[in-house]
Amino acid sequence: MKTLITLLCTLSVLFATAQIHLKGKVTDAITGEALPLAALSLTDTLRHKTIAFAEADGKGHFEIDIPSGFSAGVVTVNYLGYAPFTHTINTNKISEILTVKLTPISNELAEVTVNTKQKAITINGDKMIFNVEQSGIGNGNNGLEAMRLIPGIRLDKDDNLMFRGSADVQIMINGKKSLLQGAALREYIRSLKGTDIQTVEVIAQPSARYDAAGTTGIINIILKKNRAGGISGNVYSSAAYGNYFKNQNGGQLYYNDSLWNINANGYYYKGKSFNDRQVKQTIQLEDGIRNLDQYNMWLPRTVSKSINLGVERKLSAHHLMSTEWQYYKSDDRDDTYGKTYEYLNGNQVNEVKLTQFMVNPEERLTGNVFYNYTADSTATKLDVQVNYAGYKTANKGFLRNDYTDASFMQLDGENSTKYTIVKAQADLNRRLSKTMSMEAGIKYSDVAMNYFNKYSTNNAEQLFIPDSLLVNDFVYREQLASGYAQLSVNLEKWSFLGGLRAEYYKYDATSKVNSQTNRRSYTNWFPSLSVNYKKENNQYQLSYSRRIGRPAYLALNPYYQYIDAYTLELGNPTLQPQLYHSLQLSYIYKSALNISLYGYLYNKGFINVIDYLEGQNYNLTYQANASTGNRFGLSATMPYEPFEWWSMQLSLDAAYSYEKADITNFSYSGSGFGYDLSLYENFNLKNNWNISLNGFYSGRAGTPNGYSKATYDFSTSVKKHLFNKKLQVLAGCSNILKKSLYNQVTKVNNVETAWVNKWETRRFYLQLTYYFGTGKSQKIKTAALNDETNRIN
Repeated sequence: MKTLITLLCTLSVLFATAQIHLKGKVTDAITGEALPLAALSLTDTLRHKTIAFAEADGKGHFEIDIPSGFSAGVVTVNYLGYAPFTHTINTNKISEILTVKLTPISNELAEVTVNTKQKAITINGDKMIFNVEQSGIGNGNNGLEAMRLIPGIRLDKDDNLMFRGSADVQIMINGKKSLLQGAALREYIRSLKGTDIQTVEVIAQPSARYDAAGTTGIINIILKKNRAGGISGNVYSSAAYGNYFKNQNGGQLYYNDSLWNINANGYYYKGKSFNDRQVKQTIQLEDGIRNLDQYNMWLPRTVSKSINLGVERKLSAHHLMSTEWQYYKSDDRDDTYGKTYEYLNGNQVNEVKLTQFMVNPEERLTGNVFYNYTADSTATKLDVQVNYAGYKTANKGFLRNDYTDASFMQLDGENSTKYTIVKAQADLNRRLSKTMSMEAGIKYSDVAMNYFNKYSTNNAEQLFIPDSLLVNDFVYREQLASGYAQLSVNLEKWSFLGGLRAEYYKYDATSKVNSQTNRRSYTNWFPSLSVNYKKENNQYQLSYSRRIGRPAYLALNPYYQYIDAYTLELGNPTLQPQLYHSLQLSYIYKSALNISLYGYLYNKGFINVIDYLEGQNYNLTYQANASTGNRFGLSATMPYEPFEWWSMQLSLDAAYSYEKADITNFSYSGSGFGYDLSLYENFNLKNNWNISLNGFYSGRAGTPNGYSKATYDFSTSVKKHLFNKKLQVLAGCSNILKKSLYNQVTKVNNVETAWVNKWETRRFYLQLTYYFGTGKSQKIKTAALNDETNRIN
């Protein structure tokens, strides 16, 4: 018995020796804030080599597994913007919890490369977190250039962010939906230094905490916290020329001290572009083949301006309040010129000339008030916010069709649309234990829209519809109430995040002219689950969520809009939300190679129906809940550095899709496969010179009802830093070959339609950016209006 006890004790000691763990937390020595994703390493002083690496989690907690045979060494903690921390340990005296307090470096850092890249990519909860600081991809790049190196993200022809081939992705700044949209958001991100970005969170499967709308996912850009007080900012001016000249000027200003954080930014843009659209439609009829060949040149001219002001005040150690407001105004003039040729069995039977002039002014005011409470232990955190958005447009102009018999029809129109959106939400996060935390929240939003459209015509005989329907007065009101709860469990190697969101949604849509009211309400439940596993150089994530797509507000209006002499667009008040089951499996090796398998299944999917009315000889287009299908894909990204001065990244996204639709005059069933390849190369040369090359190839892709032709192009830029990196000069050319275009063919029943869209893809540009001040910026909480603003059209 003694021998057995001795053996068990010996084994216990050996096991304990092999399982030594060093735990702790990394915080800011001044503010006490946790520093997520700090890099840690353990060096064995006897063997003179590094034997273990670790990384702090999203709340600053870390754990280092100490190998057997270790007796003494040094722990080193690195975090960009802070002085390194070192601590000597030995097996005789290892603290149960090591508290690491990093001291911020007061002066603005030069753009340096951090060599510790062991944890450039990590998984936490429903997020895949790409650490821009650790990877060093922000060095010498602006915000957009750094973003396109994130796995799954690339830029489209207009430098808008895309995720897995789709531009329909929610962009957030520091966890809140940005007030900026479209070109304003793009230029704001471009105006940032790459080193202003701390991490980028890619949330392909949003958890119950987020609105259940959408399948493309969320990209959350986390900016660095302010390291020191003072004034800082930048001003920039850029000019570009493709087929037309365009210019943008803007700047940002920040002020920080121990209590106040104030930031402001604004920009002014003036430019002109074009869209050359060709549509060829072939219709098989009983008496032969009818062909419609359409050629339209759309020339938009835009003058836009935006100003944004945010103020944050630290009330005490536990309480913080902020508010941010943005005003945006644009004045657009759209001129369209086109011709449509109609053939029957190869013989031309008609020719219609299109002329359209529209003035489209728009104003937008958005803002929020935000309150945060954080307990001493940070075990409890409460966020409360109220958001407001007001949008107003007032369009005016005319559309004219000239026919071969010298007759013409002119539609003079005016349109006004007004949106008012108010939303309130509260989120509570409570840590239940060292390994478990719970989050819950509620949200209520109210949307009111008033739409008025009026046409008048000189020739009612050429109308597709009775002239009594040329006036549309539409009122829309929506309320959405939701609540969620989710539980996260973080173990040594495993972590789990599960939640449930409930949403009650109702609306009243009234067409006053038609005396038609559509009232509906829905209650839906949205579960989500994420399971993560980490072991040495390998990270895995399996996630699932149920999602919803709601129709745009205006889509529920039974409106009529003339597109051209052969096309009429119609609203559909019977549209219902579409539901998705979305899932993903991701693998990361050595925080570099990233492979994801993703997919979603759906029913009642939105499709754009093109119904050719043979008796009237025109196309009626509208949205309908008519599709059922799925999409499964693979996304992979691999960075590589042949030399210190040469880095590259190869990305692949391939997907298979199946869809069927059963609707009168527009039924189909089919599948298709497509893929995109992109290669980014960056050369950091001597004397602060930087050259980048970026190319893509989108192969011929089959779709359930047609195919898209292959497209390809490449872009290049040269960058130079001057005056101790205060001035940045950037010049380049995008889409040099002018092969980036939309080229799609669809065939449904007896109608085949081929689209070709060309635009100002090749652009030469020059931008000057001057950075001033020594203070660092901290982004103030912005309005969270994700789902609501995405449905404005």
